[in-house]
Amino acid sequence: MDSPFEDAALYDWEYRRRRDDVRFYRTLAGERGGPILDLGCGTGRLLVPLCRDGHVVVGLDRSAPMLARAAVRRARLAAPARRRALLVRGDLGRLPFRRRPRFALALAAFHTVQHLHTDAELVRFFRAVRGLLIPGGWLVFDLFAPEARFLERDAGRRWDRTSFHHPTTGQRLSYTTSHRLIRVGRHARVLDMAFHYQPVDARGRPSGPEHHVRLAHRLLNPEEIARLLARAGLALAASWGGFDGRPLAVNNTDVTGDDASEQQIYLAKRTMPRRTRETK
Repeated sequence: MDSPFEDAALYDWEYRRRRDDVRFYRTLAGERGGPILDLGCGTGRLLVPLCRDGHVVVGLDRSAPMLARAAVRRARLAAPARRRALLVRGDLGRLPFRRRPRFALALAAFHTVQHLHTDAELVRFFRAVRGLLIPGGWLVFDLFAPEARFLERDAGRRWDRTSFHHPTTGQRLSYTTSHRLIRVGRHARVLDMAFHYQPVDARGRPSGPEHHVRLAHRLLNPEEIARLLARAGLALAASWGGFDGRPLAVNNTDVTGDDASEQQIYLAKRTMPRRTRETK
């Protein structure tokens, strides 16, 4: 199966209505200020508006197609905003920066940290980000936290069938999803999702080979997040259960229906070394 980040145009089209998180992060950036590190910046969905807001932003992503599309977006900015944006290709597992404080705010939007599946990978990432934050700097990230009824769907079935035309080729496609839960190590659960794109004719009949895209997200609860952050020298300062600022529910079985949210947002701050705290 391919990565969902190989077709940047389709990615942007599929998530074109996802704007609540952008507004949320812009508000936080206005409060904390920059420079800002946008981890998993993708096509610049967040980086571009942050630069328009006047922030200096470094965007990091491992996908060349996504960065290429972000570069096109950056090129459309007015010159002052364009000069505030830097795009860097790199991996979350090995951040390509010298380990010295430089950022007031690090953002990992749209479930970026869930691409790291083990505790060791997550702690290594959090520690690396901590080393790049100035004292008192913030790391803010969000998680996909599906409801129990979503996780209980039959893994052998296809769900969410819809039809659309590819935004660049115009090809008619039928889209379905499926998923399964897998274990990584002793405790970690990973949601292994597959997105299926079937070319169809005008009558909805298959007209070519089906294309499959895979995305795997580590599932994390608030207790795990607090523990992993603490191991990395970060203190959990705030959390929300949605981009509207609602409180974080204990679990997604507490709220259902129109009031349910499948988003969790966490704000962590860089803590001072023990020796520094004791000398003050």
